[in-house]
Amino acid sequence: MPNARPRRLLRNSKACDFCHKRRIKCQSSPLNPSRCQNCTEFDVQCTYSRPSKRGTGSLHATAAPPQKQQLVVTDSSPPGNPARDSTVPPIPHEPGVDRGRFNRSEDTSSTADGGLTEPLSPAWQAFARTTTPVIRRLLSVYHETVYPIFPFFDPVRLERRLETLEHSRNRAFFSSIMAACALASARIRDGALASSQRGSEVPAAMSPEMFFAAAEEALPTNILPCRNFDYLRGYALLALASLQDAKIRAMQMYIGHYFTMLAVNQWHDERNWPEDIQMSEKEERRRLYWSMYTLDVYSSIVWDGCIHYQESHARVEYPSGRNDTDIQDPNDATHWITGWNFTTDLYRILEHNLTRLRSRSSKFNLLGDVASSVSLPLMSQHRVAELYSALPPVFKQLQPATGDPARDIYGFQAANIQATMALLQMVYLSLEGGVNLETKCSVVRDVLATFHQVPKPYLRAISTPLIYHIGGIGIILGSLMEGPLSESSCRRVRELLFSMADLLESLEAFLYRSAGEGRRLRGLVARLEEYMENRENQRFIQTQHGSESAEPAFQDASPSNEWGEPAMPDLSPQFQLPDELLRDWTWPFAMSNNYFSF
Repeated sequence: MPNARPRRLLRNSKACDFCHKRRIKCQSSPLNPSRCQNCTEFDVQCTYSRPSKRGTGSLHATAAPPQKQQLVVTDSSPPGNPARDSTVPPIPHEPGVDRGRFNRSEDTSSTADGGLTEPLSPAWQAFARTTTPVIRRLLSVYHETVYPIFPFFDPVRLERRLETLEHSRNRAFFSSIMAACALASARIRDGALASSQRGSEVPAAMSPEMFFAAAEEALPTNILPCRNFDYLRGYALLALASLQDAKIRAMQMYIGHYFTMLAVNQWHDERNWPEDIQMSEKEERRRLYWSMYTLDVYSSIVWDGCIHYQESHARVEYPSGRNDTDIQDPNDATHWITGWNFTTDLYRILEHNLTRLRSRSSKFNLLGDVASSVSLPLMSQHRVAELYSALPPVFKQLQPATGDPARDIYGFQAANIQATMALLQMVYLSLEGGVNLETKCSVVRDVLATFHQVPKPYLRAISTPLIYHIGGIGIILGSLMEGPLSESSCRRVRELLFSMADLLESLEAFLYRSAGEGRRLRGLVARLEEYMENRENQRFIQTQHGSESAEPAFQDASPSNEWGEPAMPDLSPQFQLPDELLRDWTWPFAMSNNYFSF
């Protein structure tokens, strides 16, 4: 193995200070052997100043030339390396930090936020300045792929803050920007970009984990005195970034932090917001509030969790788009926020349906099922139909993606509306109870048809949350295959499996965690067809050799039997698929959910 030893030299025996602090893999850069790959990409100094566990730290410290050490202190030091700069304040995760000793003047956020905020360390300031070009490119990806569904930043106000390098001084703003970059970088990794040209302009090799770690380290250690809106937005973005990476426990933790800070400051009521904030800031708060409401309802459905804030708790208006600096199609007088607000309406209806479903199945339901509860799902469906009919036509048309954000943002709303209505349709199926196989097949067919109609660029941009919609379809199909089937119903299930396989294979460009799921579904269909063929052959043999004994068994069901044996499967007792046939019935993510259990 002559090539094994040179390749092993590429992996550093000791991680540099930057990689060690972030707990990420440190690997030599092929373009610059004096720095590792991560330090090269972020354009920071690659140093080994921390003490070694074997007592050789002094050797590394003395080996660094004086000029390089000066650069580390002044501008280009990796963040959070106190061994090289004794003036750097402790990282925010360090226990026992006294926030009262920090000067408010170090935080340049709106004074209306109030509270004391720990200043951003010189090391983090240098990191923020040197990575500003990368940050701008990633935020442009955020506005292309994330913003249409989660519009957390006003684009014009965000640009003004970046121009003044506020993210290099304001710790809270730095945290939210790093979290947005982590989410955008993960979306790039998962193929969410609609334009191949745009993909060549963004740093696709930048690790989402690096930005995620930077955002985490800038978070406050104590939420109680924290009144900075950027921290609230940072928690929301970290929850979305965790969802993108399928880190569900982390997502639930950051959703909890978000609602804790919301509750401490009573920001579910606009009367408790600062009075001197601008209209654009008020719009940002409204969009964040209702975005996180929808995410909370969504996660409670998919992962059987609790809803933190119900609709009745809200004292926050919908975002209006008035006096907004946001992008808007000049040829259409309807603001895109109208479609976005309609999706919020759907989630409010979802919340009420979910509450009824939980109350009906809960052993702690003291009131029991009221007589009118039977008609409530039907009334809810009528209400959805009324709201949808009043929606402007632009939000009902699934137009292809054009690459123009001002136009595509309407397509995003239409796609998100259809995906949310599909989720609502599956919840209605659970509410009805005692649903027969034909109804289940009809719902799955309609939901799959909806996703097939949505242009693929929008599905890729919606990204990971879409997978859990597909997971809901998988649960319905699983309930069908685990139950009794006839030959005709088995054929219907086979068609649905093929449709789902086509959908998964068309999206595997970004379903990197579930590569091959479509192929495995087709393998399941092949085994299902083989099983049915063998079963048909066995029944034919039994009919030939035991027709006298088999005749009485079918005499009551069809005395004349004029159409022969092929018509008998639907009239005969249904069969059960063997467990080994479904051994590969796995999904990209484990979904333990009793609301889709039939």
